[in-house]
Amino acid sequence: MLAAPDGTLYEGMLYVRGRYPVGSGDAFLAGLATALDRDLGWGEALMLALGAATANAEIPGAGRLERARAEELAAQATVRVV
Repeated sequence: MLAAPDGTLYEGMLYVRGRYPVGSGDAFLAGLATALDRDLGWGEALMLALGAATANAEIPGAGRLERARAEELAAQATVRVV
C-alpha cells in the first residue's frame, strides 16, 4: 500500500518472490525515490519500488540488485487505486 500526498491509496502486487529479503525495504525506498526523481506518477513509482525490492530479494546480500531485473519485475507488477 502507498498513500500519495493527495490521499489516494495505491495497492501494488508482484507475484515473484526472492529467497533473500534482507535489504529489500531499503531497495523499495530507493526504487520509489528513483521513480519520483524521474517524475513518474505514484502508481508507476510503486511498481518500480516493488521491482527493486524483489530484485534485491533474488540475490544474496543486502542492497544488491540488477537495474535491468528491477525494471523487468516492475513491468510485471500490478497497481490499483483503492
